Amino acid sequence: MPKPSRWLLLRTKSGKRLDEALEQGNIGGLVRVLDSNQSKEEWQADGSGDFAMAALDKRPVLVLNQTCDIQSKDFLQVAPIYPLEPKDEDFEKGLEKLKNGDKLSSFWIKKHPPEIKEESYADLVLTQAVHKTYIKKIQPGQHFRLNAERTRILQRFITRYFGRPNSYDANSDHAPTTGTYLCVWCFYMDALVTKVELTEGSSLVACPICNRTQWVIKGR
Repeated sequence: MPKPSRWLLLRTKSGKRLDEALEQGNIGGLVRVLDSNQSKEEWQADGSGDFAMAALDKRPVLVLNQTCDIQSKDFLQVAPIYPLEPKDEDFEKGLEKLKNGDKLSSFWIKKHPPEIKEESYADLVLTQAVHKTYIKKIQPGQHFRLNAERTRILQRFITRYFGRPNSYDANSDHAPTTGTYLCVWCFYMDALVTKVELTEGSSLVACPICNRTQWVIKGR
């Protein structure tokens, strides 16, 4: 995303710092939004000092916590949900990639009116913790649960995204040491062990089984 040309500073109207206003599950009350384009004198006029800079957004999110954590923890892990724009020239191609799971950081959210009115995706790159008081209580037309099959797919998706090991890429790397190299994709996607023997400095190659290019060194 482009860097913003200006930043907004949130301060509570009560005069408290934001962390104090949010203590013990409070939602902070009303806030004043100060613009970074103000003069230095305007910015510092209230004497509160700078505490935090933020971009405030309100949108649907995919809650990633399990039910027991939602009931017992104060903070929830959420991934923001964005709609696919039908006007985009590559809409159909992008939708097909989402359905196939080809975009590791984007989990397909099927159109589900009235809560999700368009084909959408949850962006795992922007996963963050939010206090549970910022999540609306369950009401018709605002919340729904993924079915059992989609939940299992989401669990696998999260594991694949966050569990990817550091690897060497045949498109840009050479073997850093002599040894046995294992194909990442064969193991994680097909439960296969595909290995090649390489000497230090030699070129990495595409996997002869899946044609992917990511390799890890077998442990000794």
